[in-house]
Amino acid sequence: MRWSVEELSPAAVGVSASRRTDIPALFSRWFSQRLEEGFAEYVPLGPPRRVRRSLRPEDVTHFNFWTKWPRPFFPVLDRVLEIGYPVLWNVTISGLGGTQVEPHVPPAEKVVASVSELSRRVSSSAILWRYDPIFVSAHYGREHHRETFRRLVDRLGGQVDRVAVSFVTLYKRQVEPDLSAYEQESGDRLRRPPLTEEIELGEELHEMATEAGLPFTVCCNSELRRALGCSRSACNSFDWARRVYPVLDRHTRLKDRPTRRDCGCSAEVDIGVYDTCVLGCRYSYASCNLGKARGNFVRHDPKAACLIP
Repeated sequence: MRWSVEELSPAAVGVSASRRTDIPALFSRWFSQRLEEGFAEYVPLGPPRRVRRSLRPEDVTHFNFWTKWPRPFFPVLDRVLEIGYPVLWNVTISGLGGTQVEPHVPPAEKVVASVSELSRRVSSSAILWRYDPIFVSAHYGREHHRETFRRLVDRLGGQVDRVAVSFVTLYKRQVEPDLSAYEQESGDRLRRPPLTEEIELGEELHEMATEAGLPFTVCCNSELRRALGCSRSACNSFDWARRVYPVLDRHTRLKDRPTRRDCGCSAEVDIGVYDTCVLGCRYSYASCNLGKARGNFVRHDPKAACLIP
């Protein structure tokens, strides 16, 4: 079984693993089983139902892995690369790992070290560092982000393709209840800075990234992006995949399919399931109920077609 652009189906598409949960950190055994069986099932938005998606080489233009902790996935990644699939990586490193904001994410130093390992397995041009979302609060203000970003950018320059930033989006149903609980537990107070403050901080981070030779992009915030003169992050753009893997020029370009306003991503299928991530990030729209996520995690069967029973 080998991936070949000549054998790609006209309907082949990028597969995200996953915006909805952290498959590399938490579900590597499950993904390995899905890869060998050649399909996965997931629960899409809308009516509760299961959809089966082929993961066979002829049906996948590329995989895009989203994670806060890539190292547990490396043995499976070796198999993915052996088959020949093109891969992209979105790795979030906010510097808040191990805090009450990201309680079960490893410290930044460990994740940065794993990105160095990752860049030796795949090209650094296939890795996007997400300093995203920028969590602004009484405890984590402008000075914190300046110091944290400087420390991270100095380590990640040359290891990744670019950096993407955005600020916390307060989704009313998915995010606000957990953030309210976080404020009560921690004594911290979240701030939604006005655009002028976002621009001021963004300008400082942009300058640091430029000094480190790292392109600075903005995710889903047209006002901030235009004020800074930056590109959209395009976290799963087929144009990015073609730049890293020129062989994909032989396949029909995937259509743009934004997930939010000012999103630059292309058509994809996401094989993750909401409320399965147990890393506990308080701003996450993907697991808005940690108790439910833990229940799903406990019931998870690595041999099953879908992440949840």
